[in-house]
Order: sequence, then C-alpha cells, then structure tokens
Amino acid sequence: MAKKSYDWVAIKLEFVKSSLSTRDFAEAFDIPYSTFSKKVMREQWENERKQIGSKLEAKSVEKSIDNRADELAEFEATTLRAIRMAQADVIDKIASCKKAGEIKALSNALVELQKGYRLALGASTENQATGTATDFSQWLESIDNGELGTGRSSA
Repeated sequence: MAKKSYDWVAIKLEFVKSSLSTRDFAEAFDIPYSTFSKKVMREQWENERKQIGSKLEAKSVEKSIDNRADELAEFEATTLRAIRMAQADVIDKIASCKKAGEIKALSNALVELQKGYRLALGASTENQATGTATDFSQWLESIDNGELGTGRSSA
C-alpha cells in the first residue's frame, strides 16, 4: 500500500489558525493521529499557534482601545458643542438681567459650563488664571449692595 501524501504547509496553516485539539484536528483531516502528533511536536506547531493567539489577542485589545478612543473623542466633541451653545444662551440672558441674583445664577452657570468644557478638553477644572472664588463672591456682593460702579467700597 502506498504511503499517503499530505500538503503539510496547508495543514500547518489550518492547524495554527484553528482551536481544535491535535487529536480532533487529525480526525477532521483524516490523518493518523500518531503521524500528525509527531509532526506537530517535532516542528513545534503548538508554539506557533500560541504566538499567533497572543498576537491576535494583543491586536484585538489594540482595536478595542482605538474604538473606545474614537467613541470618547466623538462624545467629547458633542459635549463641547453643547457647552458652547449653552454658554452662548447664558451670555445672551446676562445682557437682559435686571437683578443681581439673576446675574449671580447665570454667572454660576457660566463657571459650571467652563468646568465642563475644560474637563472635556482634559484640562484642570480650576481656572488658575483668574481670581479666587472669594474674589468672585465679593464682586457679586458688591453688585447686590449696589456698590459696583459707584467708586464706594464696603471695606
């Protein structure tokens, strides 16, 4: 009886890509198990399978990270557009305010919008370039007391 010939290159390629056990693979391709297992061990096909599996897993994680980064960037861009629109509305309303309390509420809204905007950009939510919250509170108090623009100070 003639010895059966196998396309070992094609078989190796299929084996390395598959997740079948050595025995199941040999049965599926109608190769005697002992012949196949010796070939797999001698040429270290299992090691190649593991390396490819590790590379595939790393590539999958990388793709997942890229997808999440794209989604986050899109979400942040949408958030920034919404904050810009809300900011424009608040600024328009400040111009028509007659009471200091309304101005104070809208100013607080602007501060919160600024924090959201800075957070979406990955910056600190504290604006270190401006005065302290105490300075801002004092300014609002001076508006409430009618002192702003009079040159008077309660200090």
